[in-house]
Amino acid sequence: MKKRELIELFEEWRDDGDNERIVEAVLALPDSALDDDILGWLVEAYIDTGEYKKAIAVLESQRERLDDDYKWHFRMGLALFRVSEDEECEDDEGLRRNILERAKVALARGMNMNPPESALETADQYMERIEDELDELRDDDDTDEDNEDAELYEEEEIDAVEEHIKEYFGDFPTVFHEIVSPDIHCDICIVPPSEERNYYTLLTMGMGAHIMDIPKELSAEEYGRAELLICLPPDWKVGENSEEWFWPISLLKNLARLPINCETWLGWGHSVDNQHPFADTTELAGSLLVYPENVDDGAETCVLPNGDTVNFFEIIPLYREEMNFKIDNDTKSLLEKMRDVSHIVDINRPNTLEGYRSQKRPPVDSVSDHSRKIFEKKLPLDPINGCNHIAIFMRWCIEHDLIAPEFYRDCPEVVEGVKSGKQTDIREFILSFFGGDLEIYQLNFLGAGFAHDYYNWDRDDAPHFYPSDVDDYAEHYFGTEKYNSEEFQDEAYMFVPFDEEYYQGMSKYIERAFLEFYPGFADYQHRCSVNTFEVASSAFGFEGSVPRHFEQIGQEYRLAAKAAGADRSPLLMVIDGGGAVTDREEFADILEDALNPFLETIAIVNIPSRDLMKWAEEHFDRVSPEILRGDSRVAELQRSTAEAFGSVPAVLTFDGDSSSLFMPLKDGQYVRFAGGGVITEDGE
Repeated sequence: MKKRELIELFEEWRDDGDNERIVEAVLALPDSALDDDILGWLVEAYIDTGEYKKAIAVLESQRERLDDDYKWHFRMGLALFRVSEDEECEDDEGLRRNILERAKVALARGMNMNPPESALETADQYMERIEDELDELRDDDDTDEDNEDAELYEEEEIDAVEEHIKEYFGDFPTVFHEIVSPDIHCDICIVPPSEERNYYTLLTMGMGAHIMDIPKELSAEEYGRAELLICLPPDWKVGENSEEWFWPISLLKNLARLPINCETWLGWGHSVDNQHPFADTTELAGSLLVYPENVDDGAETCVLPNGDTVNFFEIIPLYREEMNFKIDNDTKSLLEKMRDVSHIVDINRPNTLEGYRSQKRPPVDSVSDHSRKIFEKKLPLDPINGCNHIAIFMRWCIEHDLIAPEFYRDCPEVVEGVKSGKQTDIREFILSFFGGDLEIYQLNFLGAGFAHDYYNWDRDDAPHFYPSDVDDYAEHYFGTEKYNSEEFQDEAYMFVPFDEEYYQGMSKYIERAFLEFYPGFADYQHRCSVNTFEVASSAFGFEGSVPRHFEQIGQEYRLAAKAAGADRSPLLMVIDGGGAVTDREEFADILEDALNPFLETIAIVNIPSRDLMKWAEEHFDRVSPEILRGDSRVAELQRSTAEAFGSVPAVLTFDGDSSSLFMPLKDGQYVRFAGGGVITEDGE
């Protein structure tokens, strides 16, 4: 029988309501006769006979071939809608909601393909029914208590954001509504592919209700609010619940809440490490935020009725090597490497920096090394458990003033929270701010020395080894038999509950190791300081001493000033790799660092006071002296240094390649001289 004759029979049977005969006839045909037209009749017959799941199975087999056919999308939407009415869904509202959302996506996609008016009207009717049922599900949810504290846009603000999305990104007939919203109400708007933009655009709507904790020098009205978006290829199964397809929605929601959970902010060029690939189907494992691509000017900002700006940023997924390159360099350098990469997600795109290795010193420890075990061994743990012991070590260092001065400046709220006992869990902070790595630069000189000694993976003779202490605690906690059981798969340390008891227990191990480390380190540090000072004093022609007890630096400086006499003037010498200082903000950091008791080297030196400018020009003649005018920050630091040292000290800072001498003047000004660094003993 010819195909045309067979279809005429199908039409006759359908008019008679005899859809079972259509099913029987199609299933009896050889595979060679089953083209998409015949399969379309089978799908409709399955729908008419209530075999909705079978209809969906057939439709899935056609997805790649018919993704641009409105009929396919309408059939999928109708079949999904009918499945949502099954008894199975009646007992599982979450499942029913998910299926209804998928039905919306399918119908919306078909409605954007210019179908005939009659088909469009039918689809619109089903869309209304789906919306009504979703509204009913939302009304039935007892989530008022969970949502009552959520930060929300005002009605006129949400209207402005909606209109902005429609104007610049497209209409969004489908919205994945959030049910439980403990902090913000973050819905996901789904803009389907179109002729102009043949890809899905998924956007958050609600993130911008929260004003982020931005740096003080930036305007909260201009930079404090944001919404995020990600672009997916047209064959992406938006609405599918499996990790393979759902991870972009999870990513949007997680990043939307990161500024709240970590008391930070997101802006252009920021990157966030996911710690592991987004799904088993890709090696992409990080995110870069850029301004939206392939849109009209103005899409990146939406002005709210109160004048605040909501910034829109597009997420570009990254490979780990690309993340490392960005961290080592900057966003512009990475974007130059990725200039041929589409902003539309391609889970198999080439890695633009494959084989790249970070130029920085490898981290002391990395969360990813531990979280990876959770995935590889399929352990029943949250990946954040790989951060537990690192967070304990970092918290201990914060409480004992072993962190770098930059840490105090960049994250004062974290330091204050830890020291006050209000913020005892800093795991999310370590993941977001440090990318999950514990590195030497995060600690001051004493802290770095301790971490190197206590974390030394290459020393077999080390009296104490932090990873071993972590394992030892776990063995005592669980008992030797359970510790070695198959349940833990040699990873018992990640199963220890992360609580105050764990921290206090591990603190005893860390305290023991530090008390044994410090005396020898203090002697070593003083010897190194004296050797360095002797070379520097010979080169620059000054005299002085290196204090053994850093907490007495201020007192020793005052004694030096009293004893120097009219022909000598004391200054503070700081050796911390900060020689190349060029502006007052960096100089403010030097002054602040000088008050830190654990810098690499601090010495009190006396220079000839007769014609100080001439002396400075003789020794720092590589760059003409320049005037640095103090701002409010420098003025405040001048007051604190005057209190600590008895007067505002001159500051000499240098490393092996460059040096700077800052001479204090009146009215908060300084003269800066630049030099060529420390002259070594052999004259080089």
